[in-house]
Amino acid sequence: MSNSMPDRMTVTFAMTADDYARYFAVRSRRASRWANFLAYAAALFAAIPVALMFRLIGARQSASAATIDLIGQFSLASFLLGTVAIVAAGIFLRRKSINTLVAGTLNAFEPKTAVFDATGITLTGQLSQAMWRWAAISGFTSEKGLLLIWIGQSNAVAIPLRAFGDDSAWEAAKAFLRTQLSGARPA
Repeated sequence: MSNSMPDRMTVTFAMTADDYARYFAVRSRRASRWANFLAYAAALFAAIPVALMFRLIGARQSASAATIDLIGQFSLASFLLGTVAIVAAGIFLRRKSINTLVAGTLNAFEPKTAVFDATGITLTGQLSQAMWRWAAISGFTSEKGLLLIWIGQSNAVAIPLRAFGDDSAWEAAKAFLRTQLSGARPA
């Protein structure tokens, strides 16, 4: 059986604004969701003692049961609306930071060349060159029209699948990556 696997693969591509948006969406999904969930749950359940505390303060200030209940309901509603405002502000600031990051990256939309060979992956642009050895790469996925070669848990080299031209080139790239990654892992 002959080995028809190439020794080296080269892909030239240019990222678009949509490619970057999809990359950051995938990256944020891989971030720790459990910690975020716990933070939101803690904020939600913290609203109950705060509402009860304000209700107790209101009970000391007023003898009207309706006023006391209204104080508790308004304090709970204001706390929850504050939580919603913080989430909305977080989403806005995240979008703004992504736009700033992409805008601040020199030649972000210029063509780049990715070279896969026996030593690792080299990404070369007009102004820079980065190289990762296979041992530093934790895996690869294909999500939202992007080949994502993961370096660690949350950083990836993103290559649009359209850069491979056709399905046979994409299948050859996947086979090459699998072969290189399986050889880079200690037994």
